[in-house]
Amino acid sequence: MFDRIIVRYDKTDVIDAHPDHADYLADKLREIDVIECMAFGTKPKEALLSAFEYDTATMTVVDKNNKPLAMFGVGENGDKTPYVWMLGTKEFPKVARRDLVKHSKTWINELLKITGGAAVNFVHCYNRPAVRWLEWLGANFTHKLTIKGEPFYKFILINHEVIDQYYV
Repeated sequence: MFDRIIVRYDKTDVIDAHPDHADYLADKLREIDVIECMAFGTKPKEALLSAFEYDTATMTVVDKNNKPLAMFGVGENGDKTPYVWMLGTKEFPKVARRDLVKHSKTWINELLKITGGAAVNFVHCYNRPAVRWLEWLGANFTHKLTIKGEPFYKFILINHEVIDQYYV
């Protein structure tokens, strides 16, 4: 299978996502990512595959052997609210940590240009690595809520360069 490489980093590459990646990742996601999916009434495989129906852009992070480690994307939900998401394996932070820290702010800002400068989503309160990463990216946590008995934070990520260009 040919995977178009979007960018190469030291330990990982970011490529165009393919449904095969969703199939591969579905039963390898971190437990907390599975809990997040299930709280929203979606099995992991369904959540990953839905990206191909709803996302504006969907990518896969792979290791240097082309093994999928995570998928992420942006899009708009039914009421046109922009969203950003990421689901990954246990290996993802171990393999991609340095690349993630070095390049994820750039990625988020570029993805937010697609969504008009901002995007929202929810993160499980006990997903500490994701919460810390989102804080580092500059996410604003708007409130805490319970979804199917699980505690979540709603967050928003903003690319101020885009917002300021259109609204200031």
